[in-house]
Amino acid sequence: MRTMGDIQTAIRGEGGRARAGWLSATVSALALALIQTQPVLAQEAAAQTDPAALAQTEQTYSFDITSQPLPQALAEVSAVTGLQILYSEAAAGEHMAPALSGSFTAEQALDRLVAGSGFQYRYTGANAVTLTSALANNGEERLQLGPITVLGTRRADVPLSNVPSSITIVEREEIQKELATASRLEDVISRRVPGFNPTSNGVRQIRGRTAQVFINGVPTNEQLRASGGSDLNRVSPDQLAGIEVARGANAAFGFGSPGGIIALQTPRAESEELTLRTVVRESFNPHRIGGSHRTSLYQSVSQIVGDFDYQLGGSIAYDGSEYAPDGDLALGFDAFSGFGNAREIVGNLDGSFGLDLADFGRLRLTGTFQHVDFLEDYRIEPGVYRETFGSQSEEPRGDQSFRQSYTLNLSYENEDVLGQSVRLEAFTSKSEIENFATFGGPVIRDEQMNDYYGLRSAVTTPLDFVTDGLGFVTDGTAITYGVDFLRNRFYRPRFDDDTDVLFDFISPDVTLDSLAPYAQLDVSIGDFQLTGGLRHERYSGEVETAVGPGGIVGGDIQSFNLTLYNAGLVYFLDDNVDLYATFSQGAEISQLGRAARSAATADQVDPQPAKSNQYEIGVRGDWDSLRLGLAGFYTESDLLSALRCDGLNPCTPLREPREFWGVEASADWRIATQWGVGGVLTWQDGIRETESGDVRRIGSREVPPVLVTAYLDYDPFPWWRNTLQLNYRGKRDPFGDSTAFGEGRVDDLLLVNLAASFDVGPGALQLGVENLLNTEYTSIPAEANNNAFLWIPDEGARVSLSYSMEW
Repeated sequence: MRTMGDIQTAIRGEGGRARAGWLSATVSALALALIQTQPVLAQEAAAQTDPAALAQTEQTYSFDITSQPLPQALAEVSAVTGLQILYSEAAAGEHMAPALSGSFTAEQALDRLVAGSGFQYRYTGANAVTLTSALANNGEERLQLGPITVLGTRRADVPLSNVPSSITIVEREEIQKELATASRLEDVISRRVPGFNPTSNGVRQIRGRTAQVFINGVPTNEQLRASGGSDLNRVSPDQLAGIEVARGANAAFGFGSPGGIIALQTPRAESEELTLRTVVRESFNPHRIGGSHRTSLYQSVSQIVGDFDYQLGGSIAYDGSEYAPDGDLALGFDAFSGFGNAREIVGNLDGSFGLDLADFGRLRLTGTFQHVDFLEDYRIEPGVYRETFGSQSEEPRGDQSFRQSYTLNLSYENEDVLGQSVRLEAFTSKSEIENFATFGGPVIRDEQMNDYYGLRSAVTTPLDFVTDGLGFVTDGTAITYGVDFLRNRFYRPRFDDDTDVLFDFISPDVTLDSLAPYAQLDVSIGDFQLTGGLRHERYSGEVETAVGPGGIVGGDIQSFNLTLYNAGLVYFLDDNVDLYATFSQGAEISQLGRAARSAATADQVDPQPAKSNQYEIGVRGDWDSLRLGLAGFYTESDLLSALRCDGLNPCTPLREPREFWGVEASADWRIATQWGVGGVLTWQDGIRETESGDVRRIGSREVPPVLVTAYLDYDPFPWWRNTLQLNYRGKRDPFGDSTAFGEGRVDDLLLVNLAASFDVGPGALQLGVENLLNTEYTSIPAEANNNAFLWIPDEGARVSLSYSMEW
């Protein structure tokens, strides 16, 4: 745990989120680890089990504390309870504690005084607790994202309660907790975010439509020909300080986000003390230990030095293969194509450098870099759909494959430029892939390049004259406006590697430019918050001449215009509950890479945007120990972008009328100091009108079955935290005996995960078992495709251990 500096007085409390029930008899490795930690924890455990200390935990006291600076309030708590308090006066003195009147236990009193302060407390002895700033229970630095949105709205520093749409923020502590039993970042998001579709790898989807992926504000996913799915894998989860997911059509960002946005954020320095963070991970399949190891080391250093701050982080990882419950290679989702299996060496770097220019604003440069070398790559040997599982065999030249990518974002912020808030960004992103595969014939070198360049601006002007002139309009009324420019280039040729002769084009060299002015108006009227805006986008592009199979005669693509609108309303029922309703438009362009591949000349490429309308209503509540969210949505369009796949490849882009609807729910309830429960639920459905005019349900690749994640947390002691998690998917069979591609039956499934975390020394030891019961199952795409190609089981049980600390 990081030292707080100037030590004052101290407190005791039962901090920490409750973790789930412990099933020690099921996992001998976890039990052994627990036995080995006992000498380290014995002294602390004795303090927690002391009868006098436990009696004091349940004892209530009478408080009558006025609202005052936190140090003075803590002194009064100490005087009443006899507890000791350890904290930094310089940091704590900046927070005003609320008034406290009535009978409470010491823990209840502390919970109320530190709520919203950025502080939390933890046991440090039988009669003492330390207050820590921006630290999680296990001593890891915690980015305090809420209640500020990052990309869900273009206006800076907007409380989530003022946004009339569904936004989920997953903080670092929650990410780290999930990584005990999650193999991929997709798994972390699907367990924490309702509405996210984990089944359509390579095309990130929320509520049935494409979601735009950002890393530190830089777009990374392949908008012109979605395929490889490398966007979420371009950073290590240990690099992330938080994830923001805005669900539903997002007119504020326009093209590419009809389903929402997924924003990944790497950390920045938060302390004037030199802070080093270390995370070591190891995991393996207990039924096939050899070859299944995944080992990683992440190290970062950060510090605020005067007006300058820096964070540098890097990781190196060996990523072994995935194995099914029977010990054969599983259907992994980490290869270039979005499926397959591989063994890799993965290197990652992240950096954040900030300079405070005082009255002249702030500059920040963020960046990430990744290089992946494939040691061994496998190709799929199809099985017999729903009868015999397929297998995977080694690609002879797979060890020459690699993936490399980077992102850069330079931003400038100033909260007072002639009374206005200004944010400017210049960014770039590049991904380069070479994949060697045989496909039963010659060795094919598949080259893939995806580039982004852009500028983004936002100016927020308070409308004080409206507030002053109309008594019923309150503070917070403002207009945000700006202009965005974005260039996206995608190119994917394939060569016969033996002769270096062009084999074909998965996509010719396609470039798309967009220029988009926008404006958003926020109006506060009593208990209501109104939001409305528009965005106009002008598109132009070109295709380079490509000679050969899949080639095209190059030239300019038809230019087009697109205007999107949004409007929303939030009603604050009371201090804890708000209701909201919103209308927002989104748009995507039918995948130009695929369209250019099937066109003879550039002027035959149809870039007409697929514009959709989304309607949403919801309610959210936030109390001291309970958070709830419930939302319903409906989306419709006459020209939604879709694919027709006659078998696996090639898939042809098309337009067709589609409708989606669904319900999403989330809950987190801290029942008591030691217990907590919660989870997320997603239910979706939809219909499509085919080229022949028939109306059919939408397949399960785009509309998954009911998805439920539920957890039970149990903390027997503050230094020992447990989680039992259930992941359930329902059965979906809207097509009967159909053998059409994408209309297969999906069977129901229940998976069990178990994790435990222990405070050991200066950090936390975390253990977990994913797919605890070693259940054999196939993925939703494997079942929904009605195709033998992916008919291979997913991974069986995986045991993981990690240790993380700051020092």
